[in-house]
Amino acid sequence: MPLYAVFGSPIGHSLSPRIHNAAFAEAGILAHYLPVEVRRGDLVASLDAFRHLGGVGVNLTRPLKETIFPFLDDLSDLAEAARAANTIVWRDHGWVGDNTDVRALIAKLEPLVGGHAKRRALIIGSGGVARGSMVSLKHLGMEVWIASRQPVDWGDQWISLQEMPACADWEVVVNATPLGQHGEAHWTYWPSLSSGKTAVVDWVYHPRATPLLQLASSLDCPIVDGLELLIEQARWSWNLWFGQLAPGDAMTRAVDR
Repeated sequence: MPLYAVFGSPIGHSLSPRIHNAAFAEAGILAHYLPVEVRRGDLVASLDAFRHLGGVGVNLTRPLKETIFPFLDDLSDLAEAARAANTIVWRDHGWVGDNTDVRALIAKLEPLVGGHAKRRALIIGSGGVARGSMVSLKHLGMEVWIASRQPVDWGDQWISLQEMPACADWEVVVNATPLGQHGEAHWTYWPSLSSGKTAVVDWVYHPRATPLLQLASSLDCPIVDGLELLIEQARWSWNLWFGQLAPGDAMTRAVDR
């Protein structure tokens, strides 16, 4: 039986096995999806072992999305732009990578922002998810600011987290950190949101109604939650693995239960 998996650390909380196995059943695909605890230094050995067991496709979560990059034989333009890959497939004796986080965010944000006018967007964070989010926002024609503890040189502008509350007029705000996730650090500095206007995205999905999204909802801002993004990026993973999008309804039902 072909095996698929999500690699990361920690991995016990992941909903990806439930999502993908439900979709396999819905589509009549004989395959199985596993959670695998993998730390950064063990990635190559884990991939080799997984391949020998029949593994053909992997999703990567933190801290591996950037770690995988040097070990790919080929990759999509989006993954190359993000310098990170969250989905890989075994082809022709090598691993091929894509960044379906980028594709998911484009799909969810495009109906909210529309057009390609130069507007300001803020990304909170500087890891692999943040880089992928920047590629998505650039694709939508936005000027991208990065808020993080340490300066970065890959956004249009950088601000410190302490400066973030003083900046306004964001068209989009994206949380690409674990802030607000169950068991993680709480918010200390909050972005300024325009009531009813700023589109707010949070990659955290546990809890689904994160502190940032609760604030956005109280201001009637359009929101995109982490569970929506998780399912959308999972659907796009199938595009790399099988050449088609996964059945989103089956994935949603699996986690709604």
